[in-house]
Amino acid sequence: MSFPRKHPNAGIRCPGHDYRSRCIYHIVLNKAEGFPLFSEVKGIPGDRQWPPKVEVTEIGRIIGDAISSLKSAFPFTSILRRCIMPDHVHFAIFIKEETDIHLGTIIASLKKVCSGIYETLGNPPEIEFFIPGYHDTFLTGKDQLKKMLSYISDNPRRYLVRKSNPGWFRQFIICSPDGKNRYDAYGNWDLLSEFQRVPVKVSRKYSPSELKAWKKRWHTTILNDGVLVSPFINPNEKKVRDWAIDNGGSLIYLTYRPFPEKFKPQGKMFDLCAEGRLLIIYIPPDEKEAEYIRNNACPSYSHCQRMNSIAKEIAEIDYQHL
Repeated sequence: MSFPRKHPNAGIRCPGHDYRSRCIYHIVLNKAEGFPLFSEVKGIPGDRQWPPKVEVTEIGRIIGDAISSLKSAFPFTSILRRCIMPDHVHFAIFIKEETDIHLGTIIASLKKVCSGIYETLGNPPEIEFFIPGYHDTFLTGKDQLKKMLSYISDNPRRYLVRKSNPGWFRQFIICSPDGKNRYDAYGNWDLLSEFQRVPVKVSRKYSPSELKAWKKRWHTTILNDGVLVSPFINPNEKKVRDWAIDNGGSLIYLTYRPFPEKFKPQGKMFDLCAEGRLLIIYIPPDEKEAEYIRNNACPSYSHCQRMNSIAKEIAEIDYQHL
């Protein structure tokens, strides 16, 4: 499991985590407004001869040199991967041993080195490359490392896909016909008006015949270009979701996680979004449910029930986008 953090300061970012401990982090730094681009992305997604790649600018080279210099300043660090995109930077850093130095200090040093190199080239001093703060994701399991590194390497392809399909990588608000219920959403809003929208819920209360009937309906919905609607929490619901994805289906996916700044779906969900086959809807928890999520990193039973109820409503009622 990995934990994305939005907080920009270098203080307490994830409750309970020691940012001086041995750990692997995925760091994202965003370009300051008005500052020159870090790179240009070229190539064709899926083309072997012209695969997506990044060509860094002079600014990008400075950033690359500064990232490489971290090991000299902090010998207990190792850079596992990096990708310098036009308006942001990704890199995976391994803090190889427990130290007295906070991760925020390392990031602050990197930013200072960038400004310092830039100044030596005859530019004004104290120029900020990045907006204040940084985004971090830390790993808690070895099985996540491959996914982290692949995600960083895949950024040029994802960038070009988003650029060629801008209409489906968008955030907006949807509301019920009476205007009482409003939710943040991301993806293809046209899925809200698809003729066949069927909720997916696997319940222990289902008899074998009922479950068989539902499976047949989900199968038929996908084969007829319909949409499945669900938070897909139950393992058996996830199997339905994965089968639908692999067989060309579309999903309206309800989540308990809010959209962070510059949100983009990951993994299979990214490609699904690029194809216009995904709409993600954020169902905010109430105060008690939010506390449960903070303590358990998963939704409470009551919140799961509420998401399932809303999924059923979205399948039956024509919500509108604003």
